[in-house]
Amino acid sequence: MTGWKNAWYAVLLLAGLAALVAVPALLALPLPGEGKPLSGERVDIGFGATIAPPSGARLDLDASRPGTGAVSLRAGEVRLRLTAQQFRGDVGPYVAHARHKLDRDEWLRPVGGPERVATTSGVSGERGSLRSDDSAGVDPACYAIFTARSVGVVVLATPAKDCTELPASVWAAVTSIEIDPAAAQ
Repeated sequence: MTGWKNAWYAVLLLAGLAALVAVPALLALPLPGEGKPLSGERVDIGFGATIAPPSGARLDLDASRPGTGAVSLRAGEVRLRLTAQQFRGDVGPYVAHARHKLDRDEWLRPVGGPERVATTSGVSGERGSLRSDDSAGVDPACYAIFTARSVGVVVLATPAKDCTELPASVWAAVTSIEIDPAAAQ
C-alpha cells in the first residue's frame, strides 16, 4: 500500500509542477507579447478611446494596460505613449493641464504654438512640438491632445524633432484615434 501511496504523491507533485509551468503560459496567450507585432486590430486605450496602431507596431507590456487609460506602442524608432482619462468641466482647462503635465513630468516645453488637428472620425484636438530646456538627454517630442465631451486622449511621440517629421504611418495611427464617450461610462 505504501508503494501506491508514494506513486500517487509523485504523480500529484509532477502535476503541480506542470501546472506551475502551464498556467502562466496559458494566461499570457491572449496578450500580445513584447516584440510581437500587433495584428491590425484596434487597441483599447480606455474610457471609450481606441487607436488603430501602425503596421508592425508592438505593444510595450511594461508601460501598457490596455483598457485602463495607459497604452505604449513602438513603431520602428518611434514610441507612442497614449493616456486617456475622463475630465469634468470645459475642454480648455483640461488641455492646459495636459500641456502643463508634459512640462512638469516630462521636462518638455512647447516650441511655437499648437496647431489645430482632427482625427479621421472628426475628433478635434491640437498638436505641437516639444523640446527640453536643459541638456538632460530628453528626446524632443510631438504631442497631440484630442477631446470628445468628457474624455481626453494625450499622445506623446518620441523621438520627434518636429511633428511634421513623424513617419506618415505613425501620424495616420494618431489620427485614427476614436473616442466614444458613451463607452466610458
